[in-house]
Amino acid sequence: MILIIENDFLRILILYINIGSNLLTLKVDYEITLKELEIETAERLFNLIDANREYLREWLSWVDNTTTIDDTILYIQTLYNQDVFSDRYVFEVRYNNELAGLIDYHKGDSVNLKAEIGYWLAENFQGKGIMTKSCVALIDYGFKKAGLNRITIKCAADNKKSQAIPIKLNFKLEGIEREGQYLYGRFHDLLVFSKLKNDWK
Repeated sequence: MILIIENDFLRILILYINIGSNLLTLKVDYEITLKELEIETAERLFNLIDANREYLREWLSWVDNTTTIDDTILYIQTLYNQDVFSDRYVFEVRYNNELAGLIDYHKGDSVNLKAEIGYWLAENFQGKGIMTKSCVALIDYGFKKAGLNRITIKCAADNKKSQAIPIKLNFKLEGIEREGQYLYGRFHDLLVFSKLKNDWK
């Protein structure tokens, strides 16, 4: 199915494709593709994390626990047969077929039809609109194909780059989850952004 998504900021083409073993691919535009994470990507993913270790660890607690390719393999192995309502449903973000980061649904709730979106992007891919467009694709898929009614994005109060995405996509700032993230010996407040299916055009 091909869908044209338009809002105040973006006009992108999204192509939903299911490839072998029911793995999902979202073709965002001519440069960006989201592909369900698979074990064959483990080495490239670990190398990307390792090359961006200092940059990523500022806001991501798991970086220090990812020290070998085996750690990445073990992580990917826990993801098989997942969907939007699973604990975590993860996609590779590819820019011109180069692995640039990850985006996921997590904390899926099939009773209340809601999930959160999380994301990270390697430093050298910043500033190209890659993650904003990737979020549009994942939000659209969640509302139009996967049955979600509510999507949340939480960002550390000091993480301005992460906050820029829900703000740009007109998410509603619901409030602050006080000291919602414990990272490297101190607590950080989280800003809670949400969008409902009825908000999405």
